[in-house]
Amino acid sequence: MAVQPSHARRRLGVELRRLRTEAALTVDQVVRRLEWSRTKLIRIESAKVSLTRHDLLRLCHLYDADKDEVRRVEGWLEETNSFRWWQAYSHVMTATLEEFIALESQAARIHTANSGVFPGLLQAPEYARSVFDAGPHVPDPDAADALVELRVRRQRILDEEDVEIVATIGAGLLYAEVGGPDVLREQLRHLTAVMDRPNVEVRVIPFSAQRAVLTGGIVLFDFPEDVDPSVVYTEYEAGMDAKDSVLDVRRFRRLLNHLRSSALSPEDTRKCIATRLEDL
Repeated sequence: MAVQPSHARRRLGVELRRLRTEAALTVDQVVRRLEWSRTKLIRIESAKVSLTRHDLLRLCHLYDADKDEVRRVEGWLEETNSFRWWQAYSHVMTATLEEFIALESQAARIHTANSGVFPGLLQAPEYARSVFDAGPHVPDPDAADALVELRVRRQRILDEEDVEIVATIGAGLLYAEVGGPDVLREQLRHLTAVMDRPNVEVRVIPFSAQRAVLTGGIVLFDFPEDVDPSVVYTEYEAGMDAKDSVLDVRRFRRLLNHLRSSALSPEDTRKCIATRLEDL
């Protein structure tokens, strides 16, 4: 599957399309005036390709954009070319994972559900290592160390209280001793500590839930501005797929909300985890 465009490029494409629409110009009118191919403009607006600052300013001039609008799109253009902390781990990341982290770092709300493993943002270090070790593609020790470090580094987003994290997990995760009972015990204690954060909500789907079926994982990213479309990722054994069509996002949002409503309250979830810790 083609990698989704970077967050900044997506925002830039959406904004340029908005400016063109407000200027009452069609794609054909724009490309005729700029002597571009129709494909070039379409790919810019759909965030399939980058563009130069010169081309950006030509578009802004044609659209009669004001100074604030020009400054905003120039900032997003700069972001598309700037270095991000996760690029230091490019030697162990797939292109899809790199794009996923780029979107995760910009999200205002992250709604996730998983029945196979604890969501990455909620994983304790030893649990994360055990997940990598148990996977079908066991990495060499150096790569495993880097992947665990990357996962822990991503969790700094939990410190940003303006980012809302909602996680729904299957009850089976409380019993699956990935890495052994000591690793699970550490993971459950870590999860309890994460739940103390005001911006984090964790709910467990009980075994008794009759209409809450989930295989694999789902992550939905919502962004600060209404003009920036949401993106949903589905996770499975071989990787992740990104979906950003309005229909797909609506369907997966509905599924996530259904799973959340079928789960225990955060308070009862905490009690459930405490009971499991006593048994361990």
